[in-house]
Amino acid sequence: MRKTIAVLTAAGLMIPLAAHALNERVWLMVNGGGGTYAMSDLNAEIDAVNAANAGTGWSFQHVEQGRLLGGAMGFETGGHLNFGLGFDRLDANTKASDANGALEYRFGANIWRLFGEYALRPIGQSTFFVGGVIGIVQENGKAIESATGYAPAEYKLHGSDPSFEGHVGGNWWATPHLGITATIGYRYARVKEVRIGEDPSTPMIKSNGEPLSLDFSGPTARIGIKLAAKNISE
Repeated sequence: MRKTIAVLTAAGLMIPLAAHALNERVWLMVNGGGGTYAMSDLNAEIDAVNAANAGTGWSFQHVEQGRLLGGAMGFETGGHLNFGLGFDRLDANTKASDANGALEYRFGANIWRLFGEYALRPIGQSTFFVGGVIGIVQENGKAIESATGYAPAEYKLHGSDPSFEGHVGGNWWATPHLGITATIGYRYARVKEVRIGEDPSTPMIKSNGEPLSLDFSGPTARIGIKLAAKNISE
């Protein structure tokens, strides 16, 4: 998986070089948004834990949605195509507590995405587009265990698997170099085995003895501000 990340990073670093070679326009974007998560595996385990602790006040909330923050860089061709590399940080939290302490899971994840888009009008004009994404979802969170009178203990959560996305969206250019981009689509991003701790790490095991998975798949939306440079030849 580290090799895959290195390949995606190298692809991102090559974007300005490719744009220069093709005499096209480079752009940068910051974006925010959110989406819903499948999380059937996690929420079923939450139900089991809550049932086992019924009447104690110890209860976790389902994880069903979360915010995202991220950015992207890429280049536009002279025709209808747009290519780029993006990063999203997904938010996903749940917590249970009582008078004696608390246990909080911050199931935050990173998504690295390499994408291509086809616009209905030439790129650089306000238009609608369709796009596809391949990438990696990385669980990058932590579990925080706290008890009255003791310092909190933190345990790293990790794991990674491929991710995919399809979306539709639009660009609105306020000026030739400043625009707003919005997309809505569906993301597949499931970490099949979440591990906890470091050196060594161990799989998180559900009450039925099976490894826990985290499924960030679901409808997702982004809106961002795009800054475009002049054409390389300008």
